[in-house]
Amino acid sequence: MKTLEKLSFPKLENEYLENILRQLIHQYNVIQIFFTRQQYSEFSCLIINIESNIDAQKLQQNKWVRKVKEHLQINIAFIFSSKLRHHYSLGSPFLAFYCRESSVIYQNNEFENSIFRTEEWQKFKKRFNEYENNFYHDHDLHVWQIKNLISEGSSNSVFTSYARLIEYDLDYLEELYIGSKSVLQSLDDRINNLIQYIPDIQKCFIRTPYNKFYLTDLFRKAKEASADDDIIYKEEMYEAVGIAQKSLYFLVEKRLVELKKLIKKGLHESNEAVCEIEKEPKNIILDTAIETILEMTEVEEIYLYHQITYGEKTTYYLMLIAVGTGNEKLKLITQSLKSKIGEKHDFVLLSHSRYWIQTNLYQNQSFFSSIIQNEYLIYSSSKYLPYFHWEVPHNSYHADLHFYYKPTKNIALQFFAIANDDKENYQGLEYFFSLFIMSFCRTYIFVKTYYLPNYLSNQTLWHLCLYADSDIRKYNYLIEQFWTDFFPYLDKHMTLHHKLSKLKKEEALQMNVIVEKLMYELHNLVIEDGLLSFEQNEPD
Repeated sequence: MKTLEKLSFPKLENEYLENILRQLIHQYNVIQIFFTRQQYSEFSCLIINIESNIDAQKLQQNKWVRKVKEHLQINIAFIFSSKLRHHYSLGSPFLAFYCRESSVIYQNNEFENSIFRTEEWQKFKKRFNEYENNFYHDHDLHVWQIKNLISEGSSNSVFTSYARLIEYDLDYLEELYIGSKSVLQSLDDRINNLIQYIPDIQKCFIRTPYNKFYLTDLFRKAKEASADDDIIYKEEMYEAVGIAQKSLYFLVEKRLVELKKLIKKGLHESNEAVCEIEKEPKNIILDTAIETILEMTEVEEIYLYHQITYGEKTTYYLMLIAVGTGNEKLKLITQSLKSKIGEKHDFVLLSHSRYWIQTNLYQNQSFFSSIIQNEYLIYSSSKYLPYFHWEVPHNSYHADLHFYYKPTKNIALQFFAIANDDKENYQGLEYFFSLFIMSFCRTYIFVKTYYLPNYLSNQTLWHLCLYADSDIRKYNYLIEQFWTDFFPYLDKHMTLHHKLSKLKKEEALQMNVIVEKLMYELHNLVIEDGLLSFEQNEPD
């Protein structure tokens, strides 16, 4: 055996790791060490063939293994000799490629009978084909079972079966990229770990705020419901789960093809094409807008979903997919854009997190699915962002519309009572007027688009009304004829001030006309069109 002083591993190009390996060879029965430096992927691969299974399991848990992976991007796998031979005999393409003779950087000839050698491709081909066929055969059985469960309407069983199929695909992805399965870990942990090796997996799963995933949460709920003899009704998610699973299946298929080529050629090469689609803003205004937004908040994607020019002013409708970009932040961004770009351009900004959109699709999918389109995408922070799990079929409906329409009507009635007071006591009228406009806009947008906006600025809400139905622009003249700047006035009176009103009768009459006409529109839209039929018989 070579002494510690004489051993060197120039291919590693790292003294820290060389010292560790020298110590290992001194203390344990290390048979071989294989090293493959990856030129086009995240991790290089160091496989240590060791005599004892107990030693292999113990060494795999060492902190330095995780440290080397994190800092040197070298994945280390300990595998005892019998297991290496057994898995190779089953056709493991991972071992066939990473444990070939050209990758050996250390070999202990005292263990001549345990030294592992790969075969030529023609001899290994039959084993590889059996490995590949086993994957496809068992995968098809899983899919066939799920189709039967769907036809039987067994909702809980469909999701638990999908969970097993996704686990099955993850088993193979782990074997093909890491060399071993992590069956004791949760689905969330396994997916998170594989992202390091296969960034494309990020496209398949939407994260929750707790570093888990929306679909794995759905699987957990189905399992818990089955244990409690309950039923989870989420049939509209079947297609979304199926799409995610098929994406994993294609990743397995892609890796099998890749390893097959590498084994046959006996060297590492990558035919991966880095394809980045440049999304350039159409003009300097959008360029400045994107730059300003990115300076002020962390954004995953920006969609320009609508643009309209009226007179000399152009309005851009942007939706941000971002975390922690609430109404106050949107207000600051809008102010910054106005100061940089000027008064000839307006921006209507919406912002929601990816997880919030996903969990609210039952109500808002019609709105978001029309916006989240590649043709509207003007900025993306990564090419690995997950796709949304759209509900199929999705039935749009106005959930709780009564709870939005009725308060709007009541506010209008309160407004009329004050505005038409013979004594001209207009105390609080500004508040009710502002509250009505906001309530009207939110309800109108919800009826037209199935989207209930947050408590955005009044100007943004009005612009969204124009987006929802441009016909409402016929009332713009009332806003333009208002005795003062309309939207700043509304924003100023969004809270009730404890002071005497200084409104004049003429000013109250202007408000009255606006409330009357907009309330007439909403009444026709909700009551006359039959969206709510019971409003007339309901007690005040």
